[in-house]
Amino acid sequence: MPSRGRRLRDWAPVVVAAVALVVPGVAGAAGAAADTPPAGRPTHVPGATTAVKAHNALPDQPELAGAFVPTAPKRLLDTRYGTGTDGVAARLGQAPLLLDVSGVTGSTSVVPTAVVLNVTATGSASASHLAVYPGSSQAPATSNLNFSAGQTVPNLVTVPVGTDGKVAFSNAFGRTDVIADLAGYYTLDKAAGTYLPQTPKRLLDTRYGTGAPGTAPVGPGGTVSLSVAGVAPVPAAGVSAVVLNVTVTAPTSNSFLTVYPHGGTLPNASNLNYVKGQTVSNLVTVAVGADGKVDFHNTYGSAHVIADLAGYYLTGSPQTGSVLQRTDAPTRVLDTRYGTGTGGAKAPVGANGTVGLKVTDTAGVPSTGVSAVVLNVTVTNPTTSSYLTVYPHGAALPNASTINFVKDQIVPNLVLVAVGADGKVDFHNAFGSTHVVADVLGYFSDSDHLALTSLGFDKTSVDVSDGSYASSALRWTVTDTDPAATQTGGEIVVRQQGDAPDTYVGQSYVISFSSEQDTYGGATHVSGDASSSTWSFDFGVPQYAGAAHARWVVSTVSVFESDTQARMLVSGSDLQHFGAGLDATEQISTVTPVYDLSIYSNFGGRPDYAYNANGGAVQYWVNVQDWQSGFWKGTVQLTGPGGRTLKGSFEMTNDGGQTAWPCQHDIHQATCLALVDIPAGAPAGTYAVTSVSLTNNAGQTKDFTGLDLAPVSVTDNSRLTASGFTTTPASLNSWRGAAPFQVSLNVAGAQGGVSAIEVYFGGAQGCTQKSTTPTALGNGVYSVPATLPQSRNGSAASCSLSGIAVHDGAGGLALYGTDYAAPDPKVTVTSVPDTVAPTASSAKLNITTVALSKFTDQQIYVTAHVTEGTAPVNQLASYVYDSTGAVIGQESGGTGVAPDGTLRIDLDWPYGIEAGTYTIGFTITDAGWRSASYGTPGGLPVPGGPLTLKVTEG
Repeated sequence: MPSRGRRLRDWAPVVVAAVALVVPGVAGAAGAAADTPPAGRPTHVPGATTAVKAHNALPDQPELAGAFVPTAPKRLLDTRYGTGTDGVAARLGQAPLLLDVSGVTGSTSVVPTAVVLNVTATGSASASHLAVYPGSSQAPATSNLNFSAGQTVPNLVTVPVGTDGKVAFSNAFGRTDVIADLAGYYTLDKAAGTYLPQTPKRLLDTRYGTGAPGTAPVGPGGTVSLSVAGVAPVPAAGVSAVVLNVTVTAPTSNSFLTVYPHGGTLPNASNLNYVKGQTVSNLVTVAVGADGKVDFHNTYGSAHVIADLAGYYLTGSPQTGSVLQRTDAPTRVLDTRYGTGTGGAKAPVGANGTVGLKVTDTAGVPSTGVSAVVLNVTVTNPTTSSYLTVYPHGAALPNASTINFVKDQIVPNLVLVAVGADGKVDFHNAFGSTHVVADVLGYFSDSDHLALTSLGFDKTSVDVSDGSYASSALRWTVTDTDPAATQTGGEIVVRQQGDAPDTYVGQSYVISFSSEQDTYGGATHVSGDASSSTWSFDFGVPQYAGAAHARWVVSTVSVFESDTQARMLVSGSDLQHFGAGLDATEQISTVTPVYDLSIYSNFGGRPDYAYNANGGAVQYWVNVQDWQSGFWKGTVQLTGPGGRTLKGSFEMTNDGGQTAWPCQHDIHQATCLALVDIPAGAPAGTYAVTSVSLTNNAGQTKDFTGLDLAPVSVTDNSRLTASGFTTTPASLNSWRGAAPFQVSLNVAGAQGGVSAIEVYFGGAQGCTQKSTTPTALGNGVYSVPATLPQSRNGSAASCSLSGIAVHDGAGGLALYGTDYAAPDPKVTVTSVPDTVAPTASSAKLNITTVALSKFTDQQIYVTAHVTEGTAPVNQLASYVYDSTGAVIGQESGGTGVAPDGTLRIDLDWPYGIEAGTYTIGFTITDAGWRSASYGTPGGLPVPGGPLTLKVTEG
């Protein structure tokens, strides 16, 4: 839930919005043909990559993905031909593959928050599963596709875009080719479609002539067109895309089906892949052609095609429909095998059986305001061929199917299903029995009761060309017709308008607002309550622009109701009718940014190395100055072996007067963190910063080229390797001082000998390396010296081998350890524990009788003979007891045993001591905090008898 007041925050991690059951070694139909690329494939330019566009989520609402923009199907990734992989044609192994999707919008001003991809795995030699997730996140424990050896499997995936502008693909076992076709994207930055879910309805079935001119299958190279706009319940106008569950049945040959907007060119993309005789389903999101139709094209043989409507996206009515919300993480809400979501009942769904599932008020889905949920639904262990239908609870069972399957098959499918009035959805199995699993991944938030009723600046023009300060109050009103609403709020984004629609110049100014209170750095609540509230924000107009005249507009308005988390999103051209613009006469910027740059490392003092067998990264601090318009965004480019280039970007955002990640400080003196990914498969060697591009808030760009800065050495350990990491001796005692030891390892593939071995250690105490020059021990084994620090403060010194860099005479490098996100040698060096306490073999007072008159003239102490245990004695305490056993004197402090084993124990005597007999006790403690007490209550007896001092009268 959004906060009720302003808060300091970090960017929240995002999670994949569509996942499937993780089942390694899934059985299923095999041999499906992947689509064959058409002739005229674009030629890849070696060494070129796309600059990453910074992520631009609303800071208070990182889970808001926004509204949907459909695209014509477009192939973004095909590992068979090097598409999307920098020209490298290689199957995906266990190293994640990063795909840059920041440019799918076609405008640097429009940032995708999530992309909809039809992902296909093909050509695998082993059973495995594939996960698709944000590029800046760790791989999830779930997956999107399950496949067996030789099988071709597609599945629709809605995946959030990482803060690095990328999405990642991870394969669990073996190697497989991966194909990804874009269907559209979600964004907050332009007018887009909101979703209206529907009870499933069959629109096309070529077997019976439903939606088709006859009952013939779609033949080889054949296409069937389907009218969707104007076919109830889809309206005739304003529909940008439809969501269909498409099924192919009775194919006569291995083939693939492509669904695309009518009137468009047949794209190099596929939605369903199938083998002869197979029935297969897949969810499809497809843009609607200008005439309201979509096309279904079959490549080989013939096949019947079925399409069931799940919902549609509506444009032109921005305050109607639903926007996509991500949940914190994929959550299993139904698993009939284990009684999850069934009240504990562990039983499959039988023939003609239905199981209902409450999907609201659980797993991050709110109790109200939810129009639809995003589920990945999987059937497993079916006893016969059948199909599953997922639909809103309370609705009649529709003539539609969601998943088609055969006996013993495991089949997942993404489902966007409307939620019943009671917050439930139903799962109906037609024949036999099957277990059903469902993971909730997100939901669509209904916003019909929220409305933006007014928006505008109180001044429509200002002049700051003389360097003076000027501002204009932006005011807006939001209404909420929900009588139960208690608080509304949201965020508004103000930007300088560019020359073309949906383009902007300079950083975003994000303004938070709440009907309950003013927000720190945000808007002032002028009047009203949750039913209708008005806010104001005094927008200070920047003094510099790229031209004498600039226009400032509201680019995005997001409104939420706190209790239900209902959301409304209005962006781009959908805001034009409010006329909320501010024309400013400004000074023309005459300066461009300057910078200095350094490599950022979490491990100070380490050399700049990067391990990329599983994909790596290097980070750079970029300090930028621009004393006029201020810094906006920039790009760092690295060049490596063979001219390979890699890029990373960074951008400033103003969030309520605070600079947001990845930059800090102010626009005139900014410090930004630029992350550059080093993909798996990038050639090993040295990469250096060869160009920096900086753009200020006036839209002026300064390119710094021909650089050779901050080199980093990259390796995947493919040539030079190390193994068998050990330390000798096996047992170290550093209680009495630092203990030397050797780090040994086997080195293979070295050319020109092993020239240096660097070792680094983690741990509170920190071991140190004494020399990087290795000693050859024979049979490829080398060692370097290191030291374990002295143990102290009751703790045995310990350190772990956290980084190893092996160099050979030919410039080769191999990296190991967690410092480099490389294979962990799992070597820990620890001193022996302190298991033996010190002991005293004798103890005696230097005097045993003294007259009271002579007492102050005497130094009275105990001499003990001590045998130290594991650790040296470094502390002692002495106690003086009177005849009643009360302590009348106590002294403690540091000490040490003499070489001959003696230990002097001084005593503390109180002022005004009286004649009598006094008993002495003492405690000796070593550096490991093991103690031995003698002559104390509960302690050991003093060797040789009690220590007593008699003070006599006189």
